[in-house]
Amino acid sequence: MTDSGKGKTDSGKGKTVREVSDFYGRRYRVGESDRVLLGRSRSWMVGLPVAAMLAISLFQYGFGAALPTLIEANGWSVWQAFGVLGLWVVCQAAGSPLGGWMYQRMRVRLAVPMLVGAACCLLALVTLAHSGDLVTVLLGYSVLGGLGAGLVYLTCIATVAEWFPERLASRVAMVGAAFGYGAIPFVVIAGYALDPANRTVVLDGAAVVVSGVVAIGGLLMRKPPRNWWPAQVDPQSWAIDRRLNRSVPHNRPAARPYPPRAAMRSGMLPMMFVVVALTAAMSLFDIAYLAGTAYTQGLSVSILVVVMSVLAASNGIGRAVTSSLADRIGRRGTLGLSLLAGGVAQFGLLVAATNGNHPGALLCFAALAGAGAGAGYSLLVSLVRDWFGDDATVPNYGIVYSGKAVGGAAGIVLAGLAVTTPDTVVPFVVAGCLGLLGAALTRWMRQPGLAWRLPWTLPADRL
Repeated sequence: MTDSGKGKTDSGKGKTVREVSDFYGRRYRVGESDRVLLGRSRSWMVGLPVAAMLAISLFQYGFGAALPTLIEANGWSVWQAFGVLGLWVVCQAAGSPLGGWMYQRMRVRLAVPMLVGAACCLLALVTLAHSGDLVTVLLGYSVLGGLGAGLVYLTCIATVAEWFPERLASRVAMVGAAFGYGAIPFVVIAGYALDPANRTVVLDGAAVVVSGVVAIGGLLMRKPPRNWWPAQVDPQSWAIDRRLNRSVPHNRPAARPYPPRAAMRSGMLPMMFVVVALTAAMSLFDIAYLAGTAYTQGLSVSILVVVMSVLAASNGIGRAVTSSLADRIGRRGTLGLSLLAGGVAQFGLLVAATNGNHPGALLCFAALAGAGAGAGYSLLVSLVRDWFGDDATVPNYGIVYSGKAVGGAAGIVLAGLAVTTPDTVVPFVVAGCLGLLGAALTRWMRQPGLAWRLPWTLPADRL
């Protein structure tokens, strides 16, 4: 039922390196352990990306928590502050395909994209610390900081995806989750300690920590060889044995490789782009609304800190939970459920908002909203690989993730309307409907090249 080992045979460092293929035609490079390649366990290639994602997470959730202080210190309007966050989101999403492009062109070391990202993050936070001029902050924080965070984000995702091909969903979820809950310490600092008098010291300190963590990670992170597979797992058995790979019955691998142009022509890559845009619209709407209403309606510091922390934590936890669920019911179905949960949560937040921002309701539905929105990003990494093939996972996901630029900007505009106009109902209803639309779209998503109406079976010519 499987192909025998084929391809080149190399000898190096006392190890025999072979290429084998499974019945889907996927190729695997076997014979090299992670310790031979790295000099240490590949767990480092999870720990370092997690640390980098923890560091850059403050740019999104942390800015939301710091927004009331920044408005007061700089004399901005709510719309101006939202403009800073919105442009950062656009540039972060736009920087992700650039990060994927740079990653593919690196041989082994990943210092270039990570050090560039570290430098951009340093300049971004220093700009925010020392300047209140809107144009300067837009260029320094939003543009440079967004591009730098995008480079780091995609490099970290790609690294862990290639070092853990047999556990991609769970490890990508772990790294992606750090982008959510990693902001919690800064959210607490921004809420309780940051004020106009000390913002320079706090933000300069954050700049040093963030850039240092990212730079150290970049100096130590490495790429595996193309199609590398861990020596302790038989790839041919893994491809068909549900005891080794519990996602086998529910997540079919790609029928053939789909590079970006072919993936675009299939119609499914553009649909995933739309799904990410809808997910981002909900997520950024929630962040911006909570931050904006804290300023316009005098929400207490404690409530802002707790709710923003819950939103960030549930965003991370949702990624981890849904990655496990996707192995049991399929990634497409799990994606639909997460978007449905996120959409429903917006209507719950509307109920909380129309009842004086009731703390209990805010906490409950912020948790549901964070889990629903966060799950989509990590699920789509695995879905992109399953549907379009291993070789093009990084560039295809970079294209899909760039949908965050469109959706994030739209979500922040909706939040601005919710906090600066008397009518808060319409923006929440629109945000909720966007989530429900995303859930409905997943029902029309079909894996290219496969007849999804048939039960899961092995290819007929391999039986």
